[in-house]
Amino acid sequence: MEMKINSKLIVKLRKEKGWSQQQLSLVSGVSLRTIQRVENEGNTSIETLKSLASAFELEFNALFVKSPKSNKVLKSTTASFALLFSLVMSIFLTSSTTASTGIEIQAEKLTISKDKKETTFMGNVFMTIPSDIPFEISTIENHSSEGYQLKITTDESSFLTSDAHIISSDTGLEVRAAEVRASDAKEL
Repeated sequence: MEMKINSKLIVKLRKEKGWSQQQLSLVSGVSLRTIQRVENEGNTSIETLKSLASAFELEFNALFVKSPKSNKVLKSTTASFALLFSLVMSIFLTSSTTASTGIEIQAEKLTISKDKKETTFMGNVFMTIPSDIPFEISTIENHSSEGYQLKITTDESSFLTSDAHIISSDTGLEVRAAEVRASDAKEL
């Protein structure tokens, strides 16, 4: 599966390190021809993306093409994110963040717990739950800081939100938050 990454950023990072394309090839373990293709066309595989991110000591999502977005969720970006998420992460939550269940999550960064039971989405998190998916919302006292967190539970997953703003629309529930922790509905 080919995906679009920021080729100008790859070139910039390589030059900042003072590496030639050949040196980047050696450091990342990616062939010289692939490095040339990435820099010229901006297309790459998941494996190459992970190798380049590792070579530059970055999160893999830092290398994606950044395009100006409005406040609306772009379905193609969400679908790409969901597919990448399911392929790269291979954890239980995959099915609840893909188009198959309808729940969509976008964030600037994500981390996965060592036991792979919890995923934390951070930075301008935008989550949509379609109106045909049943859910419950409850509050949980946050002992680490003042205030409360919202817990959103569906049949399959639980989402613990920080600094959430929730909007109900005809299409479903829209959640904007600073952070969302997601896990199997039995875990949180």
